[in-house]
Amino acid sequence: MLARSVISIAYRPSALLLALALTFTGEAAGGAAAGPVEELCGVLARQNERAEGIPSGLVQAVALAESGRWLAEARTTRPWPWTVTSGSDSFYLPSRAAALRKIQELRSEGRSNIDVGCMQVNLGYHGHEFASVADALEPARNVAYAARFLKRLHDETQSWSGATAHYHSRDPARGQAYRAKVFRLWDELLQRPTVARPSIRLAGSAAAARPEPSAPQASQPARLIVPGGTGAARRLALDAVPVLRGN
Repeated sequence: MLARSVISIAYRPSALLLALALTFTGEAAGGAAAGPVEELCGVLARQNERAEGIPSGLVQAVALAESGRWLAEARTTRPWPWTVTSGSDSFYLPSRAAALRKIQELRSEGRSNIDVGCMQVNLGYHGHEFASVADALEPARNVAYAARFLKRLHDETQSWSGATAHYHSRDPARGQAYRAKVFRLWDELLQRPTVARPSIRLAGSAAAARPEPSAPQASQPARLIVPGGTGAARRLALDAVPVLRGN
């Protein structure tokens, strides 16, 4: 859930990201999808990590914490773009249209605390940053906005630890519990072996964009934001980073 502090951020996802999102979801070129929807949030997260200068894997880890869905056939968890949450109720919908219907249904029940998409952007606190509910749900815009928000929180707190905590809540206990969850997922991503991913072909074009591997190997310490590698040493270093806590 995106933190309740409201920060105005201009979001301008590139034409490539928008085309990529449409390609994945089958809403371009006559609806012919060129990639699996379960990979969409991760690909967009990696794109925005590079665009915003965010450490590799962090936006992916936040997406997993926010909208991670267990995929039984693949025996893995992936962030799901059509996730809708309100309070303790979470819904993993099969399509964009179904997600929009669920949002409308929840609003008709008088609910305003609704989180949507890969990054679970809260419509009550951040909905005004988008042209419409559909716009907030659209994966490329959803992830781009959340990445820019995370970067802004880093500028405020002067640490990725503080930024991650505040992404969820400015309450110290809730924020730090969330940070611990995200950083555990981040460690797991960094420890995964590098694997080649299939090319993603943009709809209506002969050009193909190949995303970078899902995560760097743990043996690449230059990719981390603090010395010490992964695991206990890394967490100790992170705990030493001062965190600017909000109200």
